Amino acid sequence: MDKLLKENLKVDVIVTSPPYNIRKEYGSYQDNKDRQDYLRWIYEISKKCQSILKDDGSFFLNIGGAPSDSLLPLEVCNKFIVSGYKLQNTIHWIKSISFEKEDIGKSNILRNDISVGHFKPIISKRFLTDLHEYIFHFTKEGNIELDKLSIGVPYQDKSNIGRWKSANQDKRDRGNVWFISYPTIQEGRPHPAVFPEKLPYQCIKLHGILPDMIVYDPFMGIGNTALACLGLDVN
Repeated sequence: MDKLLKENLKVDVIVTSPPYNIRKEYGSYQDNKDRQDYLRWIYEISKKCQSILKDDGSFFLNIGGAPSDSLLPLEVCNKFIVSGYKLQNTIHWIKSISFEKEDIGKSNILRNDISVGHFKPIISKRFLTDLHEYIFHFTKEGNIELDKLSIGVPYQDKSNIGRWKSANQDKRDRGNVWFISYPTIQEGRPHPAVFPEKLPYQCIKLHGILPDMIVYDPFMGIGNTALACLGLDVN
């Protein structure tokens, strides 16, 4: 970030996922800071990122917690708000989901009960398995227009097309619940907390692809934000 400031470069989109401070086994980082130290650290990162983000830029922060500490993501979110960001959207990343056929609807092609996606089962008898993480979308003023249909989905009920003035094609706003799965890893993980490439891909597209745009990830991890950028031909 200091290098970007020195070169007077501003970025259009930041997509990242910091360590969650829930004792993940990182090779070179102790993921067990004192809670207040961790939140102060997050606050400093959020302030520094503001200095390199364009006024019309978007910051997409992916963070989860643990079933025994479900408030941590919200505390992190609050640090961003206190540092000056506006929370424009809260997106729910669903990693696994189950459907029962009676709830699917007659016009859907699915006809059987089904569970899809990857999850790590929680053995505890107190807590449900956690199948969800947050993607907090921060902007500086809370009024950034998005390219919502760039990640749109078709209508299940085609009679909706034309029913509303805005529904003039078979594509609708995806909404703030995203099912994004990732492959089950049977052997050693190259990184203990990976988000799939599709997550930053959709975030960048949602913000809107612009000429000469720059995307930045202060916690590069395994590099999936960079791979998403390569797929979208952005810097």
